[in-house]
This record gives sequence, C-alpha cells and structure tokens, in this order.
Amino acid sequence: MHIHRALLFLPPLFPSLFRFFYVCAELPWSVQTTLPSQTGHPSTKITLIKQVGSEQSEKINDFPEGSIMNLRRVLLDTQVVNDANKVILANYFNNQYIGEIGVGSPPQNLRMIFDTGSSDLWIPGGKCVDCGEHHRRFDSQKSLTFTSVGAKPFEIQYGTGIVNGIEAVDNFLVGGLECKGVHFGEVSYEDSPVTRFKMDGIAGLAFGGLSAVTTPTLLELLFEQNPDIPKLFSIFFSNNPNDPASSSHIWFGGYDLSIVGENAQWYFTPVMQRSYNELKYWGVKMTGFWLLDSSSGNTLAEMRISSQGCYAIVDTGTSGIGIPEHFYSEVVDFITKGLDCQGYVCYSAQLADFPNLVFQLEPDLVLPVRAADYVTCASQNTCVFKIQPIIGETYWVLGAVFLEAYYCLFDLENMRIGFACDDGCSGGEWQGRGRLVQLELNEQTQNLAFVAIFSLMFSAIVYVTMLKTVETSNKVQTFLTNDEETSYLLSRAKRHLSN
Repeated sequence: MHIHRALLFLPPLFPSLFRFFYVCAELPWSVQTTLPSQTGHPSTKITLIKQVGSEQSEKINDFPEGSIMNLRRVLLDTQVVNDANKVILANYFNNQYIGEIGVGSPPQNLRMIFDTGSSDLWIPGGKCVDCGEHHRRFDSQKSLTFTSVGAKPFEIQYGTGIVNGIEAVDNFLVGGLECKGVHFGEVSYEDSPVTRFKMDGIAGLAFGGLSAVTTPTLLELLFEQNPDIPKLFSIFFSNNPNDPASSSHIWFGGYDLSIVGENAQWYFTPVMQRSYNELKYWGVKMTGFWLLDSSSGNTLAEMRISSQGCYAIVDTGTSGIGIPEHFYSEVVDFITKGLDCQGYVCYSAQLADFPNLVFQLEPDLVLPVRAADYVTCASQNTCVFKIQPIIGETYWVLGAVFLEAYYCLFDLENMRIGFACDDGCSGGEWQGRGRLVQLELNEQTQNLAFVAIFSLMFSAIVYVTMLKTVETSNKVQTFLTNDEETSYLLSRAKRHLSN
C-alpha cells in the first residue's frame, strides 16, 4: 500500500537557511546482504590483478575512532579481468547511452539501452511497421537458433508509451559473453515517442521480480552460463560525448578504478528490498538530502527523513534524478528560486545560479551532486535542469545524471552497489569538465532543450500492469544516526565541494 507523504514547512531560522522536514512513508525494508565487516574485505570470488599487502583490500580510517563512519570504506584494486567483456556505449547528449549486442546465430547487431531499472529484454521484430524508421530490426528468419513461443503476446508500458509484440527465444552476444536461450520480446508496435529514441531496444538488468518476458533474467543467464567471471558489472557514463579516449561503457565481470583516479575506492551501500516478494530493483536506502548554495556552500534546505528511510532506485535507464511527485514542486522551487524558468528550462541563467545536491545513503555514504552534474547550459545562458517527477510512486530515482557523477559497481555476489570516489566524494568533478554545451543558434538551443526534456520524460522503469501488485509488510529495519554524525558527514561533503 502506498502511503501519502506530507511536507511540513517551518519558518527559516536564519535568512540564509530554510529547512524543510519530511517523513517518508513507512516502507517494509529488508536488507538483502550484510555489508563488508569492519576489516573491509571484498568477496573472495573477485579475482584481482594485484594484491594490497597480504590482503585484497584495506579499511580506510578517515573518520573518528568509534564512529559508524569508519565502516564500509573498501579499497579494491584498480582493475578486474576481463576487458573483453566490455560494451562501449555511444553517448547522445548525455541523455542516452547506447551499446550494441548480437542477437541470433549468426549475430545481428542491435543498439540497446542497458537498463538497471527494468528486467525485460525487447527488440524490434523484422516485420514491425510501427517501429522507428531508424530502428534496426531483428530478422528471425536469418537466425539458426531462433524459437517462437507460439503467439504469446506481451506489452510493457513506460512513462511515454507502450511497446508490444510476441515472446520469442534466441541466443545473445553481450560483449564477449554468449548467453543462450534468452526469452525476449519481439516488438511489433512502438508508441510514437518511443520511435524517436536512438536505441533499437532495451536490455533490462534488474531482478526477476520485474520480469514479464525475460525469465530467467539476462543477468541470471549471463553469470550462470559464464561462471568464470565475477558476478558484478560496472557502468561508466562519460559526460563528454566527444572524448573517444574515455568512452562510456558497461563492463560485465570487471571494473577499472583508475578511470576515477589513482586513489579511487569503492563506497558501498547495500541493495534493499521493499517487501518480502521477489527482489525487483537495484534499490538502496536513502537517509538524507540537502541543497547547498553552489558558491558559498551554505545549506539552503535540509530534508529530515525518518529512521525508516526512503527508497531510491539506481537506474541507468532514466536520464535525470527522479523525485516523488508529492513534493517534487517544493524541491524544484528551491532549485529555481529567483530564476526565470518554464518547466525544465531556465532563461538568463548560469550554473552558479543552481544549488549543489547532497544525498546520504545507508549506512553513512554522503554523495554530492554538483550543479554542473545535473544542469546543462548553452552559451546563450539557457539552462536545462535534469530533475523529473516520479508520477504515482513513492521512490526516488538516481538516474544517468547520478552515474555521470559517480562511476558505479553493481555487485550481485554481495548484493551491494559501489560508488567510486577519489580522495573524497565530490560529484563529477573528476571527469574534468562541466556540462556547458556551446551552441550558437537559437534553433539549436531549442533542440537541446527538446532532447533533454524528451529524455527526462522517458522513464525506463517498467510498469507491467499484469504483474504490478501492492507490496505490504509491517516489518521495518531502522537506521539510527545522530545530529553530530550527520553534521560531520555534511561538513565533509562541503569541504570536498569547496576544494
């Protein structure tokens, strides 16, 4: 049952400080795994190229002795084999990241969004007349391993429309990994908004609880049929589409921390489950949220979240940061205060006009997102901010904007998500550039805004109506913190942002 959440606004204590207090709905949290012990050892199944001393990892002691903040800081070595399992992703306007997979025997290459916010895999069928003109089609008659599943229909609904067709089975080639007997959707119809996207289809990388067609999931089959690779994958979203030396990619069984910096380390948060039903999303527990003035570092607003926390989905298929609709407008009011904005577009604006965002995740992980990470500005001082409402749901979404700021590791073996930071977490500064797009013509500026807004509308979190159920449970796990620890964490985030 979804419980309506309320905002309570209080008068500002000081002219420069306005706090708002918010209590998340009670969600039936359960932890899927235990985080690394205080010794900080990663899974022994992760094969590392080198060793750190006599151990595979070491604890990072940069917090006061006895504080919970000196836990769960894990320094893994810079790289895991094998590089051959990497899929290069084309970057379209920092909104869509698309890579190729092979379908059938011999493989036919199709362009896909690898989506951690859904679990089904679908591609346009060879006879689809209602698919995008530029979308590649899969010709099942040319595949020696294709199997039809009768005339079993499927339909998946997204934020901008539906796709439907029939189920089928074939082999897939993902990077250097072969995956046999994958159930997928062969699409015969796409709604008009879907036809305009660059990708041909979607490869869902979430869990079985979301699957309507692809059961077992693509991830389950990949690691089951390729047992020699570690059960993890990393995703790097470059914020510079024109930098071939640092290409965006998804890497199955591997990662490379040197992308972020020579002192980079993983900061982990556990995967959470909203109910006792089958696991669905790469969901985490969010325990704090602040807005900071990007110039002074002063706190503009602070969200007080109950001990039950809020549920947030780490979702590569959503381009922006998603905020539940119940209080989306209040957050946007803070972000756009004093600016001339219509929807997502602000005029006569610059990056310095927007605040930095700070997210706190279970147990003590503080991750700033700079204004330069979630705002794109043109040379005419027209800016687009990539914050979107999540309609009809109670969760937050940490989309591609978040993953551009933080190189990300999805660890199935230990059921946790890692965010890479180099000498402290400070958003996407490590990528070496801001999100300023040099556009000289007004028409081009409008096109930029259209691409950004249109991508924001396309939430790749799947609503499969025939499977969607009400999730209820009375058991909750509380996360206890105190003002001293929270203040210490926030002060560290501010220091990193000001460096």
